[in-house]
Amino acid sequence: MRSAEEMSPGRPSAAEYTRRALAIMGVILLHLAVYYTVTRVNSNRPPEALNDPSIALDDKIPLLGWTWVFYWAAYPYLTLGAGLIVAAMPAADYRRAIKAFIVITFIGGGVQLLYPVAAPWTSEAHAMQTRMHESAFTRPYACLPSMHVAYSVITGFMGAMIARSRGLRWFHILLAAGITLSTLTLKEHYVADAVAGVMLGMGGGLWWWWKGRSIEA
Repeated sequence: MRSAEEMSPGRPSAAEYTRRALAIMGVILLHLAVYYTVTRVNSNRPPEALNDPSIALDDKIPLLGWTWVFYWAAYPYLTLGAGLIVAAMPAADYRRAIKAFIVITFIGGGVQLLYPVAAPWTSEAHAMQTRMHESAFTRPYACLPSMHVAYSVITGFMGAMIARSRGLRWFHILLAAGITLSTLTLKEHYVADAVAGVMLGMGGGLWWWWKGRSIEA
């Protein structure tokens, strides 16, 4: 894989920035469309159709309301942050990154439909989480894999790979890890959901990295 300097050799033109911004917006809209479709389909299934992926470890993880800070940090990180990361890439890496985001979106949605799971939401949730749960758009039926985790991991992986400093590299790694753990400490997801999300996000990130390395060879 190219170094951080080679992966961000110069600023794209204003027109290119605009195209990239529109592509990122398209990915966000795609995710919302897939999420809406999956949650509506799964919410209309009978209770016995829903799977239970819980394990003993799920009961041992404490409910830590203050970790909503990390959970909600994902939203600016996966919009503005991901946009800045993708905007810094050369054209070939950028196109491959968009493709990776699209592919993991469809894979995640497909698995959620084939293996429907209801989120382990709790009545003791922090007020910030309760507000989200009460939203008409949000439903607890797009859980395994956790796309909250998958998108954070792939964004963190790409960000770490193109980072120009060790501090920035660790920022991406630790933020992705914090977001992942917060899905468990807020009881938004089961451990299995988070693990599947990590695997999906890392799979997409490694594909992006490996294809770039293959092109160089």
